[in-house]
Amino acid sequence: MIDIRFVACCALAVAGCSDSIDPVAPGESAAPVVAIADGWEPPTLSEADILADRLLRREDDNLLLDAAQRRELAREIADVLARIRHAYPAVADIFARPPYAYGELILALEPWLFEAVSSLLEDSTGPVALRTGHADFDSLNARLGLSVVVNMFQFSGTVVFYFNEYLNVAAAAGMYAAMEGIEYAESNAYVGDGSDIDAVKTEGRWYVIARRAWGDCPAGCINEVLDFFIVNGDDVERIERAQAMDRAEFRNLVISRGWN
Repeated sequence: MIDIRFVACCALAVAGCSDSIDPVAPGESAAPVVAIADGWEPPTLSEADILADRLLRREDDNLLLDAAQRRELAREIADVLARIRHAYPAVADIFARPPYAYGELILALEPWLFEAVSSLLEDSTGPVALRTGHADFDSLNARLGLSVVVNMFQFSGTVVFYFNEYLNVAAAAGMYAAMEGIEYAESNAYVGDGSDIDAVKTEGRWYVIARRAWGDCPAGCINEVLDFFIVNGDDVERIERAQAMDRAEFRNLVISRGWN
C-alpha cells in the first residue's frame, strides 16, 4: 500500500512539492519520485472543473494548465450553470461528461524502456525515484509532475501514469508520442457516449449547449436533443435551434463535438 498523503503531495508537484523530484547528481537527469497505486483513482473533478479544463485546452497548448486560472474559470462556470438550471429546471439533470481520466496518460513503451520502468517498480513497497536512464523520458516525467504509476501491463508493454489534474492531456500525449522508446501515448479515455454540456465565452456572454442523449449510449447514443442558452450576467435566455445555429459560437461547438 502507498501513503496517500505522499501521493497527494506529489500530485501537486508543479506547485512546489519538494519531495517529488529526486536530487540530480552530476551527469544525471531529473527523475520524479513515484508511488505504485493498487486500484488508485485520480481526484474527482466537478463538472465546472471539467468544463473549465475543456475551454482552456481549446486555447492553450501548454503542457500544464494554469491552476489558478482554471479554478477561477470553474467558479464562473458553476455560477452560469446554476443560473440556467434555476431558470430552466428541465435541463437540471444534464451534467458535463468527462471524456477521460484527468491527469492520466496511457503510454505504450518499447520493450527496453518498459523493462527499465518495471525493474524499478516491481519489488517496491514505497515511493521510488523513477530514473530509467532515458534522459528525455525521465526529464519530461519530472517536468509534468508524474506522481503515481496507476498500472503496468507486461503483456502489452503499457503503463498508466498519473501526473496531476492540471495536465493538458492532449498536448502531453503528443510530446510523449514523439519521443524515442514510446510507441504511442493517449488519454485514459472513457468508453461510450452520453448526455453532456459544452460552453464558450465571447465578449462577456456565455453560450451553453445542454445535450440530452439516450438510446444505446455505450455504443454511441442514437438520439439527442440540444438546448441552447445565452447567459449574460444575471440574464438567461433559451434560444431556439434555428436561431442558435445562425450564431458562430453555437455552430462551432456543435460541429466540433460532432453533435447533430
